[in-house]
Amino acid sequence: MTRLDGMTASNAMAGLDSNAGFPALAARTAGMGTPLVLLHGGVGSAAHWERNIDELSAAFCVIAFDLPGYGNSPDVPATITTDDYIAWVSHAVLATAPKGCHLAGFSFGGAIAARIAANLGDRVLGLSLLGSAGFGAPVGRLVQVTKVPGPEAGRPARRAAAAANLGQWMLSTEPPPDDPVVDTQLTNLDRTRFDSRRISFKPTLLDDLARITAPVQLIWGTVDRLAYPSIQSRADSCRAVRPDISVVLVPDGGHWVQYEKAEAVNRLLMNFHGA
Repeated sequence: MTRLDGMTASNAMAGLDSNAGFPALAARTAGMGTPLVLLHGGVGSAAHWERNIDELSAAFCVIAFDLPGYGNSPDVPATITTDDYIAWVSHAVLATAPKGCHLAGFSFGGAIAARIAANLGDRVLGLSLLGSAGFGAPVGRLVQVTKVPGPEAGRPARRAAAAANLGQWMLSTEPPPDDPVVDTQLTNLDRTRFDSRRISFKPTLLDDLARITAPVQLIWGTVDRLAYPSIQSRADSCRAVRPDISVVLVPDGGHWVQYEKAEAVNRLLMNFHGA
């Protein structure tokens, strides 16, 4: 393993072929050049990349989707299958980058990105997975979660609960309740209409890594409490199926490493994807 010591992008709709059968997904786009597609985590939106899009857009045409059932994207039918959900995202990727793209996925988005990269072959030029899901249900993992009350509880109570959760499972330390990151978290929470665990808790990642032809980069913050039983065990299991994989640990970063350690992660992504 290798250790390493804001948002003005426009909103856009990523159109789909009318024969695809899936509604268009909302996306934030910025920059020109080779496409770099970003897929967010659970209880999230393109805002999971709010500290990355502008920097990355200096070298790429960045496309940060709101996944189905999140943010500004359409709702998800209750009966949708996992395969159809991933096919929906895959169609959106192909529609915006028909000649190929670089791809990065965070957490829940990592499991989706890996499946897309495995299916699209050489049309994915490189894949970065940040705190990726897809290792199966984390039986035995203990992460304290505070229930965020509804608006009737009042703004201070909601902000305190959201800040506590961010400190438990997203960031390395709990932010103050008045930190802007709490606003991002509450907005994402209020606009989440799909349970990411339907995909995140499936053991798909290792099989997908074995089929991916593109170079693969794994990134974890060293304080990622969701990497169970450990970052080392997850990295070892990935290397067992892809010995050439790049594994990088970002010191003092939590699960949401691209937010908390944006400068380091932006540099890692730019270098790996050939900016």
